[in-house]
Amino acid sequence: MDKIRIVAADDHHILLDGLKALLQKQKEIEISGLFDNGKKLFDALPELQPHVALVDINMPEMDGHELTKNIKAHFPSIGILVLSMYDDATHIMELIEAGASGYLLKNITDKELLEAIKTVSQGKLYFSPEVSEKITAFAIQQQKKNDSPEEPKLTDREIEILKLISKEYNNAQIGKTLFISERTVETHRKNMLRKTGNKTIVGLLKYALEKKII
Repeated sequence: MDKIRIVAADDHHILLDGLKALLQKQKEIEISGLFDNGKKLFDALPELQPHVALVDINMPEMDGHELTKNIKAHFPSIGILVLSMYDDATHIMELIEAGASGYLLKNITDKELLEAIKTVSQGKLYFSPEVSEKITAFAIQQQKKNDSPEEPKLTDREIEILKLISKEYNNAQIGKTLFISERTVETHRKNMLRKTGNKTIVGLLKYALEKKII
């Protein structure tokens, strides 16, 4: 089997030196290039044609997010492995959405890094345990949002009418006050009942008070 060709970009030279020392010992891995910013790595891809790109997020000229999107747009077969100190769901999901095949935190062991490189080179996904937990928690949170119905939003006009209803104005009085027809007032009443899931005006007023709309 051919060696796994890998390129890496990180603006910390100490980390690049550490990667070089580790990867040079691996018979199945070939270091095609090490770069201190994303743009240099991206510009070298046509010549190097690596299997895996190991990228940081914070880098000058082209950050990891932009680099990931550009690689996926122009070289979709390259597996992208993010190596970052950011462990929050926002950064993780942004990079996954941009096209990253893996996401690792910088506190990982050498063994895990090598396993991740091999996994991503095979076209599979790899996430460190802490990252997987964050992805799962994010997915559960999103599902809960999707499952819980959104609060109905009443328009400014509907709220105006609701306030007048709470003062015991009838449709004719509301229409006269707001310079609209009684039929329009009635339409707004029906819309508010439908939106809030209430069957009576009393229920609607109770809802409005609970939600502090009036």
